[in-house]
Amino acid sequence: MEGSPRTLDWNDVRYFLAVARTRRLAKAAKVLGVDQTTVGRRIAALEERFRVALFLRTPAGWELTSAGERVLQSAQRMAEAAEELSAQAIAEDGRIEGLVRIATSDTIAEYSVVPAIRAVQARYPAIRVVVNTGFARVDLLRGEADLAIRLVRPTDPRLACRKLAERSFRLYASREYVRQRGTPDSLLGQPIVTYDEAIRLGGQPFQLLQTEGLHVAFQANSARVMMAAAIAGIGITQLPDYVGDAMPQLVHVLPSFDKPYRIWLVVPQAKRRVAAIRAVSDAIREVFSAAPST
Repeated sequence: MEGSPRTLDWNDVRYFLAVARTRRLAKAAKVLGVDQTTVGRRIAALEERFRVALFLRTPAGWELTSAGERVLQSAQRMAEAAEELSAQAIAEDGRIEGLVRIATSDTIAEYSVVPAIRAVQARYPAIRVVVNTGFARVDLLRGEADLAIRLVRPTDPRLACRKLAERSFRLYASREYVRQRGTPDSLLGQPIVTYDEAIRLGGQPFQLLQTEGLHVAFQANSARVMMAAAIAGIGITQLPDYVGDAMPQLVHVLPSFDKPYRIWLVVPQAKRRVAAIRAVSDAIREVFSAAPST
């Protein structure tokens, strides 16, 4: 390669970032559209050029070394600059297009992101969207998503955030459950419906509730399945108010356990001016602005 031994070029960045983000040669090769051998060879050449190991090859995947972490920061800045240049070129051409990857929860995706994307694509049909839901938090600065809708405000100055709404988690039971058992005045001894492993991991729902003495009757990895279990009378569950209140089969119980929270839209500072990301962000904000508050 031309250049000094410690100067990255864009081709180096593409291969390095693909491995850093996926932690697997095969996955990186798929992202890059090349074969796995090529990726391994390019990373080996890059490490030889830097005269330092950038990755540890482990059974769990390719882990960045401390040197690799330092290179990652520069590589991300180069990638961000390239994205901004590309976005500016597209904007100059009058086109708004591209892939936007969104990380959020399944309920926010269903109730807010889907309506927003419908509005976006009606105006900009060339914008494509991938939505990732689940407990695992994506790393926006590593490029694992382009924007996120989160319940915790980030503190990293490289991330721009804006409050979308103030909502509450509430406890709900089916009308039949209440008719048979009466309105509960305590969770003690009540069967509960919760996310799979949520109590062990300290996540929602029942995050701030005393778990000792609770009877976990049903677990799932989907809010929609949890809601169905609660409607079926299996137990009490905790849902966002905009989900539970919209279900006529459910009754809000134990209001003393209501947990208010805020919803934040988070975008890397370097991607705020990317036209497709900005269009999606604006549409999401409009959906939340139109929704009634609690």
